Amino acid sequence: MPPVLVDAAPRPAAVGAQEADDGAGAVGTAPGAGIDPRLALADAVAADAEAWVVHRAVRDDAGGVVDFEAVWANEAAVRTSGLGPMVGRRLLEMVPEIADSLFPVFRSVVDSGEPQQLMTPAVVSDARPSWRPGWTAFHLRAVGDLLVVHWRDATEEHGNALAAAAAETRLQALLQNADEVIGVYTKDAKPLYLSPSARRVLGTGAPSAHFAARVHVEDRPLVMEVFATLLAGGPGQVVEVEARLQHGDGHWMWVHARGTNHVDDPDVGGIVINLRDITEQHDFAEQLRRQALQDPLTSLPNRRLIDTELERALARTRRGSELIGVLLCDVDHFKSINDLHGHPAGDELLQQFGRRLSSAVRPADIVGRLGGDEFIVVCEDLADVDDLRALTARIRSAVCGDYDIAGRDVSVTVTFGASAGRHPDSSDEVLSQADTALYEAKRAGRDRVEVFDHRIHQRQKHRSARESALRTALGAEEFRLHYQPVIDLRSDRVVGAEALLRWDHPQEGLLLPAAFLGLAEESNLIVDIGAWVLRAAMAEAAGWSGDDGGRPWLSINVSGRQLAHPDLLLHLDAALLASGLDPARVEIEITETVALHDLDATQRVLTAVRARGLHIALDDFGTGYSSLTWLQRLPVDTVKLDRSFVADLLSPGGRHTPSIIGGVTALAHAMGKHVIAEGIESTQQRDHLVELGCDYAQGYLFHHPAPHGPFG
Repeated sequence: MPPVLVDAAPRPAAVGAQEADDGAGAVGTAPGAGIDPRLALADAVAADAEAWVVHRAVRDDAGGVVDFEAVWANEAAVRTSGLGPMVGRRLLEMVPEIADSLFPVFRSVVDSGEPQQLMTPAVVSDARPSWRPGWTAFHLRAVGDLLVVHWRDATEEHGNALAAAAAETRLQALLQNADEVIGVYTKDAKPLYLSPSARRVLGTGAPSAHFAARVHVEDRPLVMEVFATLLAGGPGQVVEVEARLQHGDGHWMWVHARGTNHVDDPDVGGIVINLRDITEQHDFAEQLRRQALQDPLTSLPNRRLIDTELERALARTRRGSELIGVLLCDVDHFKSINDLHGHPAGDELLQQFGRRLSSAVRPADIVGRLGGDEFIVVCEDLADVDDLRALTARIRSAVCGDYDIAGRDVSVTVTFGASAGRHPDSSDEVLSQADTALYEAKRAGRDRVEVFDHRIHQRQKHRSARESALRTALGAEEFRLHYQPVIDLRSDRVVGAEALLRWDHPQEGLLLPAAFLGLAEESNLIVDIGAWVLRAAMAEAAGWSGDDGGRPWLSINVSGRQLAHPDLLLHLDAALLASGLDPARVEIEITETVALHDLDATQRVLTAVRARGLHIALDDFGTGYSSLTWLQRLPVDTVKLDRSFVADLLSPGGRHTPSIIGGVTALAHAMGKHVIAEGIESTQQRDHLVELGCDYAQGYLFHHPAPHGPFG
């Protein structure tokens, strides 16, 4: 209990007493101290557990306070200070170590009459070893020149305050450097608190008057709806939302906000929103989305996005009377351009092509790249097919012609397949029709436009039926092998035979390869058919023997699809194993065009074939765009001259043909290769070929193809 300072009459028992215990725990007063009679000390103060001292201001002649003298002290003050008797002693003498910090404050309280509090470190003195490090809290009041001083040990309090301050500093540092911004808002969305990290994350430390004020106008309805849900959910309700927020510098950023309802929590009293910048993640996700829907080379929509846009366009078209059109564009001979000028040049060509195509269409048309050199245009609001034809003509004029690729002019032609329909059943239908039209345009020679119509539809039906019949034929064992002998021109002996495929069609009879092999190649059925040919031909050839007891060789044609298929070598191994045929008696024939389609891949496959002991022949030599130098790169044993050279031998326009045949033969021989001439129909042709050095021949002059060949 503090001393009570009152205006009262002097108390004789207290005034003038010597320093002695007065029975109430007080340690007395200084004799003749001239104590102000207004001082009255409540009896309880003397026994108080906390320290109380009353000082009198000591003034100089000018009236200034120069020291303080203790005029009363309770037992607790004497005990806790370790100073011994205090009454009658002056402050600067008793505690010189802290006089500098205490004296100015004491004087200020007396001079001003205003109470003050202060905390000062306790000083350890060698003279007073009972003192311990710590802090002391002082409470000071004055009445006139009397100063009541109350102190207590504040070490723990000061430590707690320091710990709290340090914790607050750490918290502020964490909040300042946190990736998240924490805000507290009222139910009316007014700000109560915004963490320091807002300045770094949001570009401003000042909260908006309303939490949604800086939310993008397009996202604001969603944010307000989520906030309403948060309030309606009651205590502990949690919601999350992503939205655009305006940064302090004006740009828009994406944020993820997590709100928790703590309105009824007395320690919080509001809605807590944890806000995190997700702009980088959002941009990355958007980049992935674009990559999933956009062709990386041309930046045009890819097949996935085109499918989606086409479905939407079909839905719009079904509500009206206009036609929807699909135009497929295919760059002619693009692979040759790639091979000739390199892949970077091919990529540049496709990029330029995409830009030209995009600039030629109408604003509402959709342009995309389906892959490779195939592009698509989706056209809505067509009045009729003529509209589609007119648009196609305009596009064709824009995309065909010369392209400047790395300083070189590259001439480009394009093949188009188009389809137009009113209320088609599905996107698959209209795409299939355009694809069929494109196929027909390619078959007709490329560099042209075909629009799907009844005529093409009928051909498509026939093609589908033929393909289905081909699939059935393989399982129904409708394929047959005929063999055409190979003759040694010097001995006229049969030294081998070429296996030729026939289809024994149930309704159409025996069909030659020209009637079905093209379709088999396109539909990839050729791989299974080719595997059957390998097995059947080798099984039959295993039983062959020549007139002289020799072992004739077997020649088997392999298509481009077969050559490129990864199972070709497996099919060869299986056929050889099943038949027991000596690989040295088997010759695999590929055409010149097939061989040069992908020269590196062809070389790898043929090398693997040769490693198995088989021989290789280059068929139809002279019909492609190669040169004789390619023969050096390919592991070829035999060159088969195309029948067109043989046909020209005796024609008026073929005066240079003998020289060509002679030159090819001489070069082939120089490279260690044999030469076979095809299509021999007369003795004159045979005689010319003998003179020109050809090794072997085939043709109707010798034998027609027949089942089992000359060895059956």
